Amino acid sequence: MDNAIEIIILISLILVGLCIGSFLNVLIYRLPLSMSIITPSSHCPSCKQKIKWYDNIPLLSYIILGGKCRHCKSKISFRYFAVELINLILWIVVLLLLRLSFYSVIYLFTASILLAIVFIDAKHQIIPDSLNIALAVLGTMVTVYSIFDPNVVSLLGHFTTPWWEHLIGGFGGGLLFAGIYYIYLLIRKKEGLGGGDIKFIATIGFILGYKLTLLTIGFSAIIACFYLLIKRLAGKLEADKPFAYGPFLASAAFIALLFGDYLINLYISLF
Repeated sequence: MDNAIEIIILISLILVGLCIGSFLNVLIYRLPLSMSIITPSSHCPSCKQKIKWYDNIPLLSYIILGGKCRHCKSKISFRYFAVELINLILWIVVLLLLRLSFYSVIYLFTASILLAIVFIDAKHQIIPDSLNIALAVLGTMVTVYSIFDPNVVSLLGHFTTPWWEHLIGGFGGGLLFAGIYYIYLLIRKKEGLGGGDIKFIATIGFILGYKLTLLTIGFSAIIACFYLLIKRLAGKLEADKPFAYGPFLASAAFIALLFGDYLINLYISLF
């Protein structure tokens, strides 16, 4: 009976993940434009026609409509479908690894926020303060909860992160990036990191703890290097042109969130 109830809850959460993915598309489109995320209701950007509920079903509506508006037949960006699908996959991965727990719920919403940051920063080179505030709230919840139960149990192992590691991750990560920002500004007379990146590493640091925050910084640098190398080999790298670092930080943070402790222990075991 307990297993049946857990399965029902898991399926319900997956459906919620689909709906959250649809809402992320609203955030990704509206937050950079400083638009309300509540009004007006969803509408076609071309003909302004209000989208009916049956044309706003995650994944299915895009497929049924063939990626076009029902009224004006203008093309709907594939990004909408991709965001919903990726968010669904992220939620399934989190639930498979952590099952049902306080941490799995926090990680589900963290994953969705990270996904929104990837798409927003990649296009607009900004990380909205509202998303960093949301991460800060989740980080505060994790830090407080870890005082009473610091244990995270997943299919990859049993890991313990005491509350003070979360505090060091948040304050330490923010101070580290702030230091990099001012040193680079002093030497090169221009910004090397955006303010959103500094706020992001601080807020995600409260969720991850200092070990995984350092891992996130390392992973993000490696991913960014590969990205720049590929662009250079393709002849598309423009010297001194700024690029969004948020997508690399957010992607690395998700890897560290779910697999970081396992990878650290695996590395230590080699010695």
